[in-house]
Formats: sequence, C-alpha cells, structure tokens
Amino acid sequence: MFKKVILAALFAGSFGFAGCASDGGSSSGAAASGEGAADVFGKPIFLRGEISDPEWAPLPEFLVKKVDDNKWKATAELKVDYAPYKFKFADSAWTPGTNMGYDSSSAPGVYEWGGEPIVLNPNSKFEEVKVTPPADGKYDFYLEKQGDKLITYVKEAE
Repeated sequence: MFKKVILAALFAGSFGFAGCASDGGSSSGAAASGEGAADVFGKPIFLRGEISDPEWAPLPEFLVKKVDDNKWKATAELKVDYAPYKFKFADSAWTPGTNMGYDSSSAPGVYEWGGEPIVLNPNSKFEEVKVTPPADGKYDFYLEKQGDKLITYVKEAE
C-alpha cells in the first residue's frame, strides 16, 4: 500500500513540475497554429530578443512565418536609439536543436547592414546575434536553411 501511495505522489508531482516548466512566455499551441505560422524542425520558432516586451519572450507576433522553401521570417519594429539589438531564433523552451544563435564561424555575431549573413548554431547557449538598424522602422528578420547551414540576415520590411 505504501509503495502505491509513493508512486501516486511521484506521478502527480511530475505533472505539477511539467506544468511549471514554462519560461513565462505567452506562447501556446493555439498561437503556433495561427494564420501563416510555420513549424521549423517540427516546432514553432520565434524571433526572440531585445525586440519584444518582455524581452526574450516567445510572443505570438514574433512567430516566424514561412516565406519560401527553407526560408522563414518575423517582423519587428526597431528604433536606432535602442540599438544594437540582440536576438536569436528559438522555440518557446530554448530546446537544443532549436536555440539558434551565432556560430563560432560568425563570431562575434554582429550583422553588418547589407553585409554577409550570420551563420547560426542550432545548439547555442548565449551567442546572441546583434544588429543596428540604419533608421527607425519595421524590419524583417530572416532564418534560412542553406544546405547544412542555418543563416540569418535582416532587411527593411517591404
């Protein structure tokens, strides 16, 4: 009897911990299935960083949308006075394999306006990409798969 009580308590406790595993973001499965939403690597991926309020939160408005085969984007409003902006692409839980910051080959991970794309590492930890916009406005943040590489670049929104 005692073993059954302990097992039941452990089982119930594991559900409680699973419910608390969120990082506080407002993302949900419903947001991920919104119009135009795209799954990247089987998960909803967000543009995350100093572009959102609260910062780094996986907000529905920053869910990447498929543009083309192997190309996704999210749009954000940027102000020059707040630059440089740090950002990454990641799922809502920062899961390895979907936590995309700059790769060591792109160190220091600073996107120069109109320059070469930044190569991403899908298993990054603290390697945020930095960008400074040329003017206040809306900008598209691209995530693109080229062969076995992931890259990112930023352009003025059309």
